Amino acid sequence: MNLIWVRHGETEINRQSRYLGHSDVPLHEHGKKQALELAARLLHIIELPKALYTSDLLRCIQTAEPLSTGWQLPASTVPALRELSFGEWELLTYDEIMQKDSERATSWYDDPFRECPPQGESLEQLGNRVDTWLGSILRDSEPSEAETVVIVTHGGVIRWVQATWVLQDPSAYWKMDGLKHGEALFMSWDGQRLIQDFL
Repeated sequence: MNLIWVRHGETEINRQSRYLGHSDVPLHEHGKKQALELAARLLHIIELPKALYTSDLLRCIQTAEPLSTGWQLPASTVPALRELSFGEWELLTYDEIMQKDSERATSWYDDPFRECPPQGESLEQLGNRVDTWLGSILRDSEPSEAETVVIVTHGGVIRWVQATWVLQDPSAYWKMDGLKHGEALFMSWDGQRLIQDFL
């Protein structure tokens, strides 16, 4: 199976460098342009994928829309593909978080795999939901067929997949290059691990 991972276009909250997890905000004009430009590229190189999946948050749904229209393929929304929840720190900047809640923030920055923002998630919790969903997709693939699926999601989810499924080392999460807004990368499944290549 081939997987095309897409990071949603930019939002105004992203532009302001605020923490954006489960808060449901739309793309801004530049983000919409990024989505259209990426769709033009993918529609040119991928004739018709088996499936188009997207996080159920608006910024991903809007990024997936031109792909869905171009391929005439409905996008399936998947809550498991949401970004990490930052809980009470949603929509705050790093400086605002440190001023408001420095002790808990320091604990989380020191160990984001097990510590959570207040009312938020740890990286381990994000990883559990992403791994469960991705594992089911890969298990359902046909070994004899070269299927392609397109997945529109968030930077944190993509970093997790890169670390855990490509490098097979979740602790490498922060070392991953990740994707910029409105970019895509290619992965292929060899039955044991995912192999990555940027588009």
